[in-house]
Amino acid sequence: MKIFDAVYTAAVFLRLDELCSALSADGFDKNDWRASLDADNARELDMLLRCCNLTLGELAEGDFPLKTKIRVKAENGRIDYAAFSEKATDILAVEASGATLPFQSFFDCVTVPYNGECTVTYTFAPPRADLGDYSPYAGNKPSARLAAYGIAREYCLINGMTDDAAMWDGRFAAAATEEARGRGDKKVRARKWR
Repeated sequence: MKIFDAVYTAAVFLRLDELCSALSADGFDKNDWRASLDADNARELDMLLRCCNLTLGELAEGDFPLKTKIRVKAENGRIDYAAFSEKATDILAVEASGATLPFQSFFDCVTVPYNGECTVTYTFAPPRADLGDYSPYAGNKPSARLAAYGIAREYCLINGMTDDAAMWDGRFAAAATEEARGRGDKKVRARKWR
């Protein structure tokens, strides 16, 4: 998913017509959007991007966790989080020599009863996304539509539009449940003609 697609869809949902026109103008540059927009549109887009980052963080904590593995060395039974390539939110497993090791998570490290090379599987928080970026998710899930519902909800909450926020929250929750279960991937079988 492109961050631009999710943010633009949210702007359409929220009926931010002036911003939508500016985003689809010929001279608009996704990578240098502050220079491409006037002050009001830049402020609106900045808010939508903040809402997008909040939504991606919520998705990563919920139905769409971001997982990765890293090979690190345990020294004196300690693996520092500083050695991880991403900001860890939860340690799922620690393995060494084909065996799963017991571990304890602390605020700055993971401890294991082992010294040497380990493979740590963990979930991580998504990095801050900008308009020209791709989401940290591979593939098409979560979709730009799902992210746009979350962006619209956050935007409405920030602006005090609680009734609209409740509506977008309902759509966000339903779409997240649908995509997490995989219902969006169903295909219709071809008809057989006699």
